[in-house]
Amino acid sequence: MEPKLDALIDLQHKLRLKAIKPGVLNEEDLKLIYDFTRELTQKFGGFIGAVVLFGSRAREGPTAKSDLDLLVIVDDVTTPITHEIISAYRLGAGEILARLNAVDRIHLTTIGISDWFDAVMHADPIAINILRDGKPIVENMRFFEPLKRLLLLGRIRPSKEAIDAYLNRAKALVNLVDLRMLTAIDDLYWACISAAHALLMHEEIEVPSPKDIVDVFKNELVKKISVEEKHIRTLDEMINLMKAITRREKRTAAPEEVDECRRKVQEFIDFVEREMKS
Repeated sequence: MEPKLDALIDLQHKLRLKAIKPGVLNEEDLKLIYDFTRELTQKFGGFIGAVVLFGSRAREGPTAKSDLDLLVIVDDVTTPITHEIISAYRLGAGEILARLNAVDRIHLTTIGISDWFDAVMHADPIAINILRDGKPIVENMRFFEPLKRLLLLGRIRPSKEAIDAYLNRAKALVNLVDLRMLTAIDDLYWACISAAHALLMHEEIEVPSPKDIVDVFKNELVKKISVEEKHIRTLDEMINLMKAITRREKRTAAPEEVDECRRKVQEFIDFVEREMKS
């Protein structure tokens, strides 16, 4: 693929960067972004539709304590995307970042122009934020600034599908929180069982299945060591709680309940540690 940049276009890119520099980029940022963009465009030519600076550095300037976020919009319309093209692009971009010592400075996001236009047409909030605040560094296909102008004119509005999609996403995320609470209970259950197994093995008592472990604590372990009733109760509570979740009798868990379980399980683990060290 032939490089698209020549000396004149190089100069245009420098001028474009300097135009957005005041209050946004310092000299080090300016050079780094320019060098990366120049090398990327030279390497991939017309495949690079646009390179856009976005995020806090585009909005707040050099006082923002963040890295440089660059969006690369590639031409996936005239160049059908294959695994080979994706691999070559990732390898090439990675080599440029490594050569410029910018792996930890530049955060690269790449999107196809078809997905970009689809997001803008549906007024996707993420795309709209980038379009509103983003600073185009390179525009080989000359579409970013016209879209930004249409946005300022109020010509880009969210579709009903986009609105519904975000509402459904909100509901799904809330449901995911409920699932994570139950997952936390599951983790605490296994933490409790694992600690109980460790103590029984330490006392040379045959390790039973979880459903019988409370009976072993009550009938065998207490003959060897002193076990407070609260620790046996914690073990029993965690087993019964896990049974309720497994049988789908319990479908949610409040954060306060998770915190209380964690406190009890931690006390149980501390008890096991003390006994194993004594």
